[in-house]
Amino acid sequence: MQQEPSAAPLAQREQLYELMEYASRFIHHYLGRGKGQGRILYLLNRDGAMTQQELQGMLHIQSSSTSEILTKLETAGFITRQRDEADKRRCIVAITPAGIADLTEHEAARQERRAMLYDSLTPEEEAELVRILTKLRASWEALPPRHAQSRQPAEREEESHQ
Repeated sequence: MQQEPSAAPLAQREQLYELMEYASRFIHHYLGRGKGQGRILYLLNRDGAMTQQELQGMLHIQSSSTSEILTKLETAGFITRQRDEADKRRCIVAITPAGIADLTEHEAARQERRAMLYDSLTPEEEAELVRILTKLRASWEALPPRHAQSRQPAEREEESHQ
């Protein structure tokens, strides 16, 4: 028979969950341009021109989201999209010199902000945090997948409204 956890550990775990959730949101918003525009520019700069489908697969986002982000980047002059001569159904995406300049500018600012995130920690505390988060990551990656998490968010949202 499994023993019920005491109230103190439950309260502590709730606090830990809330702190991790806050940290996740804060880092995402503070550093900006994660999976979207900045990530696409980074991948195109690193790997060279590729198809829209290849980008979508690397980003793990839906086709409509990929198209929307690429349209914004193209309008800003940061990428070009051209039909593949060998297969007109495919679209080849490439970064422009303006896109490289924007990426370079944002990356420098992002690195500065990233360093500021941990300024309040001593080198020892930072190393301990890395150790703990690495341990958590390994245990989370070993968890069995949950069916509900593998479904598309839109499907879950539609079901919650029914």
